[in-house]
Amino acid sequence: MRLVCLLLTVGILGGCASTSSRTFSGLNRDHPAFHSDECRIAAEDTRVHDELKLVRMIASPVALVLSAGSLLPAVIAANAGLDTADRIDASRMEIHCGGKGKSAGEIATGVVGGAALGIVTGPALKAVAPIQLPAGLGPVPSTR
Repeated sequence: MRLVCLLLTVGILGGCASTSSRTFSGLNRDHPAFHSDECRIAAEDTRVHDELKLVRMIASPVALVLSAGSLLPAVIAANAGLDTADRIDASRMEIHCGGKGKSAGEIATGVVGGAALGIVTGPALKAVAPIQLPAGLGPVPSTR
């Protein structure tokens, strides 16, 4: 039970910022490339990725609850696609701002790890805090 709570806490606190925002906050501001136009333009995308991350954090569980889990493959695919775009943009921004960026393999590993964590924490969250919808909304509750 403690492990589940720890995973949820880390996921909630660490999951609020996009990869692009976390990358930007870790950039070396003393590097000459940090003050370039390319870096500034690349950094502007962090706001979009933060907003998409927030929408994903709200919409994904709602879609899963309202569909009784039938949208799980679509939710995983959509989140993995958006996470991939965020990680690619973060890597490009890091390169434009004086960092080394990430390889395609590192990006893929991060996306797969994020998707796996989402799959694992989804059922754990349901076990810890089952969601009860008002009568007439969503699936019929199981009698387990």
